[in-house]
Amino acid sequence: MLIESVDSENNLFRIVDVFPQQLVDCVMREAWYDLDWQRQEGQENWLRRRIKNQCIPWIDQWDSHLESIWPAIQNNLGVPIAGYSGTAFWLDEPGFQCPIHTDGEMPGSMHLTWHGPGTTFYWYKDANTVRYQVPMQPNAGYIMINLPDHTKYRRLQWHGMLDTVPACTFRLSTYTWIIPKT
Repeated sequence: MLIESVDSENNLFRIVDVFPQQLVDCVMREAWYDLDWQRQEGQENWLRRRIKNQCIPWIDQWDSHLESIWPAIQNNLGVPIAGYSGTAFWLDEPGFQCPIHTDGEMPGSMHLTWHGPGTTFYWYKDANTVRYQVPMQPNAGYIMINLPDHTKYRRLQWHGMLDTVPACTFRLSTYTWIIPKT
């Protein structure tokens, strides 16, 4: 696993090779459209399915692996974080697009893209100010930490996925909550 800050702000990190190949193969082989799902709370109008974790046959291995590497993630981030609290599996349907936004007061997250376009980060709410483009690469993504600095200033982390998911395909990503201890 590799975690590195994308710039000197030290609040957005590139992460690759999080899971062993056996779990990567499970993710890539899963019949995602066949699994039971619901709309993500707070995103009910989005073309996004939140797959029900109890329907994922290898979810215990997933959770166990993340629990085992959680101390290494904390060490790489350089901030204390609460224990692993779960992952959402998102299947974005054809037509899905996510406009440029911030996550407000949300303290942190790890978002890995498995199939389809990655998230783009911007310096401002302006598509011409690209800060970092998450690659289209399975088992890779970003960690975002949204803590205020010592002056209580919180830099807004503008991001989005402006490419529309094409017809007859999907975007698959995993979203893991990261809660820094303050």
